[in-house]
Parts: sequence; C-alpha cells; structure tokens
Amino acid sequence: MEHPAPAHIVLAEDEPMIGRILEFKLGTEGHRVTWVRSAEAAERLCRSGRVDLLLCDVTLEEDGRDLCRRLLADGVEPQAGVVLMPEQRDPRGEELALAAGARAVVIKPFKPTAVAAKLRDLLADRER
Repeated sequence: MEHPAPAHIVLAEDEPMIGRILEFKLGTEGHRVTWVRSAEAAERLCRSGRVDLLLCDVTLEEDGRDLCRRLLADGVEPQAGVVLMPEQRDPRGEELALAAGARAVVIKPFKPTAVAAKLRDLLADRER
C-alpha cells in the first residue's frame, strides 16, 4: 500500500486514553501529531496554516462540528480536511458531522488501524 508523505496532524481529543492511542498509532505511520485537548487550541493551530489534517472529537468543551463549520467558513480548512469523531450512541453523529463539512467521519469506538487507514487515504488524495 502506498503511504502518503508525512503530515502534520492536529488531534483534538480530551480523553487521555484515546489521545495516547491515536498519537502513538499516527506517529508510527510517520506523521507529526500535535495532540491538543481543546477546540480552542486546535483552532489556533489550524489558523497558523501549518496543519495538513485535523482529527477532532465532537465532544470537547466546544462541539467539534461548530469548530469545523467555523474553519470552513473562514477558509482555513487544513489541506486534507477535517475528520470528526462522534460517538456511536449518537444516531445522527455521522450525518451531522458530514453536514458540518467534515471530509470524513470516524465513529467511536474505533480501531486505531482503521483510523490510520482512513487518514492515509485522505492524505494521499491531498497529494494528487
């Protein structure tokens, strides 16, 4: 399988176990992962212009969907887009995430290898 060039991924996740797992897995894929625990910190990094992809929980101190909408409205979408992570127990989670402008959705709980594969595809698309 073709691997895209290493990317700068901002991971916005306030749950320590999930954050550690994703930071490790994406790091082993060769990416530089900046793990933040708030939408505010994620937004600041995205606005810096040096972010290839934002992987964002929807249940931070602010709804990640609102952050996604704001970034898109302001024209500061990361190069490979925003991937939102709603909970499986939210029956409309995927639908609402896509409506907010997410390029893709990862439903929690998830397998880290599946997340890495989804991001790999998005990052490869960025290079085409």
